[in-house]
Amino acid sequence: MVKYDVISMISKPKRTPVESVDKLSTTKASSKVIADRVEMSLNSTKFERGWETIGTHLIRNISTPQVPGKRVKVAAFDLDGTLINTKSGAKFSRGPTDWKWWGNSSTRVPEALSKLYSDGYLIVIFTNQGAVVVNKNSKSFSNLKAKLNLIYEELNKHQIKSLYVYASPKRPSKDSVSSEEQHKSTRKPAIGMWQNLEQVLVEEGKTIVYEGSFYVGDAAGRNKDFSDSDLKFAENAKINFKTPEEFFID
Repeated sequence: MVKYDVISMISKPKRTPVESVDKLSTTKASSKVIADRVEMSLNSTKFERGWETIGTHLIRNISTPQVPGKRVKVAAFDLDGTLINTKSGAKFSRGPTDWKWWGNSSTRVPEALSKLYSDGYLIVIFTNQGAVVVNKNSKSFSNLKAKLNLIYEELNKHQIKSLYVYASPKRPSKDSVSSEEQHKSTRKPAIGMWQNLEQVLVEEGKTIVYEGSFYVGDAAGRNKDFSDSDLKFAENAKINFKTPEEFFID
């Protein structure tokens, strides 16, 4: 009678090279996800800490990296009514989280900005903030910074690593550091904010490509608009102008 060694007859299935490659790819993918999350967190932290004021007439955040090259195309946007609307439906924001992307799509705006960033544009926000006052205990200033920190965090998820912000606040009724003229110079349609950007870029050895730059805003002087300050701002800065409807939809 022949005896069979059952144990020796049973062999474990060999792992195919494909399985090994799949595991390696998965490991690489996981590492990339972790690295991306770390980079996003570092970018957001840098942006949050990058807020500065010039007197009481200008708020800016230019802490994130500039786009490469000596010649810079600027894609500039108004904030309220152009990049975002209130989530509550109120005319003015009720707090740092009371915002949503402009229009009926939750992805149209960030995807459009992501395309601009990948095409080499420097993305800049220029916004009049007449309800914001710059002083030591300003809740309005804190709320503005918190809201824009959240906006940058969302844009960062769409691989937008560079965003500059300029805001023109209201002149404080007391203890104003800046003059009335300085405050007027940074409020659209005046171009004090734009001139500050020009100065920053010149100091970095860069120049703006005017024929390739543009500004998008909702104050275009149409019947429904509250003013034409965005249109005039673009004209004064000598760059092209579009409304949100023209840029994001048409």
